[in-house]
Amino acid sequence: MRIPFGVVNEWRPEQTRKTGHLPGENVMPHLRETDYSTRIRPGTIIVFGRRRAHEVVEIKERPLDLRPQHFEDEWTRYTEWWTEQFMAGRDVGPQPEKATWKHRPLVIALRPADQPNAKPQHYAVRADRPFYVLPEHYSVCRLCNEVPPCTHVTTEARVEAEMAKTETLMSIPAGCCLSCGEPITSRMKAVRFPGPNLWRPDLGDHSAVFHARQDCADSVRSYRRQWEQKGHEELQPALPTEDEGDNT
Repeated sequence: MRIPFGVVNEWRPEQTRKTGHLPGENVMPHLRETDYSTRIRPGTIIVFGRRRAHEVVEIKERPLDLRPQHFEDEWTRYTEWWTEQFMAGRDVGPQPEKATWKHRPLVIALRPADQPNAKPQHYAVRADRPFYVLPEHYSVCRLCNEVPPCTHVTTEARVEAEMAKTETLMSIPAGCCLSCGEPITSRMKAVRFPGPNLWRPDLGDHSAVFHARQDCADSVRSYRRQWEQKGHEELQPALPTEDEGDNT
């Protein structure tokens, strides 16, 4: 079985701030045990899969001849990249060794933390992949047995946030910035997108307009991504400005 690559995502358990790291050469060699970081060992309880608590049973190196092909392909790409950077005179650290490469696969054996007699399952994971570490007395959702916040709770929160965002967006009058909701006068620099208004279709074509200032830049970038996905190639120039003094 194989789990996805990557680092700890945006979801974070409510009951812990500690991140655990797997043992091994070249993987955070100077790691200190603190309230925020620790080494993962047999007996450590980690969050794994769909926000489930699992006990670590064993951690082993995977023999070179048994490494999955996708790891081999990545090793090839990485060493080619390293060589290119080194030949270009860039400081990329010592030449990596396959046996101790920090992205090499380890084998981690896990079982559900609440099932001490369950048969451990083995997974191939990156040596440098972090996991959330739970305390011995951890809590789970009584309905789904997930580590809080469970999927149901986060989905509800996301829906509520989207509804609130939509309500705010629908309250913005025509001619106002779709980011901050404030009016855009002829004396202000602004960015207008041609074509249908993707966020407020009821305002008509060519009505998507934003202040050309830092506070509204994130919204402009977000809208531009959606706008470009619709097949548009060129952005209409910023609206004419008579006095940049109001561009704040």
